[in-house]
Amino acid sequence: MAYFDPPPFFPSRWYRGGALQTVASLRRPAIAAPSSTKHELPLSDGDRIVLHQSGNGDGKALLLFHGLSGCHQSPYMIRWTSRFYQAGWTVYRVDGRGCGDARDLARGISHAGRSEDVQAAFEFVAERHPSALLHGIGVSLGGNQLLRMLGHLPSDDKTTPEWADRIAKVAAVCPPIDLARCCKNMLRPGRRIYNRYFIRALLRGLPDQVRNRSDFQKAIAGRLPRTLYELDDRLTAPLSGFENADDYYLRCSSIGVLSQNRWPTLLIASEDDPIVPVGCFAELALPSTTQLLVTPTGGHAGFVDRLGGSWLDECLYGWLEVASNVAENGQVAESRRLPN
Repeated sequence: MAYFDPPPFFPSRWYRGGALQTVASLRRPAIAAPSSTKHELPLSDGDRIVLHQSGNGDGKALLLFHGLSGCHQSPYMIRWTSRFYQAGWTVYRVDGRGCGDARDLARGISHAGRSEDVQAAFEFVAERHPSALLHGIGVSLGGNQLLRMLGHLPSDDKTTPEWADRIAKVAAVCPPIDLARCCKNMLRPGRRIYNRYFIRALLRGLPDQVRNRSDFQKAIAGRLPRTLYELDDRLTAPLSGFENADDYYLRCSSIGVLSQNRWPTLLIASEDDPIVPVGCFAELALPSTTQLLVTPTGGHAGFVDRLGGSWLDECLYGWLEVASNVAENGQVAESRRLPN
């Protein structure tokens, strides 16, 4: 069985531990994103998302899906777009519902189960580049959405979309595959700062079309939510058609469909991730197409190395570009923990 051998990770001495590594992920990149063309993509329910296209080749296309409260301007989205664009790829940075340039184009909100939006983005790119190999990277919430889409794609020849055969490789970085477990982790006293950060960022960024909804006005009445669970129970779930937070977590976690993923996939996690506990990835029933990499440190999508650069960038580039021949046989290793 073939496997991907990642570059060694020597973590930063300045950003020690998961909290500082997580904060480091918010650093503005020293580079700018290449020029891009903006596409508004209508969804089946009338909402729209936005894709930012850099490059126009038909060789390799890469779709990037951001995390909670992120957008096409998130530091990692800019870094990866620049890196792969310079290598000759066509890159699409996707703004999810109500995020970035799609902020005022939706009455619905982004959540972990929006795999139909990911599929719509893939369909759009596949139609624009009919001979291109398709790739995807999802970060945190976007990673769960991507994995959930892959797990739900039909496996029979009659209903599988044509473009699905052109998916070459994907990667999910720190995805919250078990939403209930992640939420329980966020209820710990030491996680209050993360609850406050995400709640404030999400409420501040809500589109006017969402704020003007009567069900939103009813749900937000009184004091503001204090935890992500309360936010999901009062806002995310009812505004998105779920009974409550528990129903939302059960129906939208990708952990239950990981075994049905038929495409070469790299899962990257960190043992000191303060948001997605590493226990989510213990004893997973992964298919032979999926490889799990777990680092001792790196926080939540941080992975800053000793030179101040990003090990994550090198790892993803190595997986998608340097080791691209591995995708041809469709098999990778199941699991690997990187040493200290």
